[in-house]
Amino acid sequence: MLFIQSLNTYYNKEKLSSEYARLRSEDMFRTIDISKIHECEVFAQIFRLRYDENDAVSPAKPYEEKFRQYGTEIFTEGTESRWDNFNELLHFIRIFREEDKYRIMFCDEDVEWCPTHRRGHNEAFYDENSLFYRQDKLNETAFILGKGQYGRIFYNNRYVDPDSQNWYYGWHIYNIVDCDISECKEKMFFKKEPDFLYRQLLDLR
Repeated sequence: MLFIQSLNTYYNKEKLSSEYARLRSEDMFRTIDISKIHECEVFAQIFRLRYDENDAVSPAKPYEEKFRQYGTEIFTEGTESRWDNFNELLHFIRIFREEDKYRIMFCDEDVEWCPTHRRGHNEAFYDENSLFYRQDKLNETAFILGKGQYGRIFYNNRYVDPDSQNWYYGWHIYNIVDCDISECKEKMFFKKEPDFLYRQLLDLR
């Protein structure tokens, strides 16, 4: 079973200061509500976070927490519908089962409200059966997890509100571990360093 904790902090340009950057760099994980976890192929705990509107410099607080269970349908590149991929899969990552391991890939979703396109290494560039065939988009392996291994992905992004056209930013972390449901603990990420780290950080202004 693959367990994923997704932390997504959204903020405006006023929160680009070094004080807030320090808070983001120190906020790597949250507790897990064990009662919500069910046996499945991939289980995800997804947080959406934001900063205090009164300008108190303090860690971002959750305003939404949801849980998702996936079966084998999660092991895919997605479909030609970018909207479906962005909402039904896990943002910017793709997961593939390879015997007793999981390949975790980072990819460019190419959705219009995320104008910060990442160009570069595309492992499926010559694969005619891939959605990424001959695409100048980032699509590469972040890491491969075996039993008991733990990986972390960092990435940032800039978004545009389709209605107001206002810009805002996102700081995103995936904590991903391959373990049995019995091994999931409330603070399982607190004292364990990842076996793998993958960063995709853009210079955003």
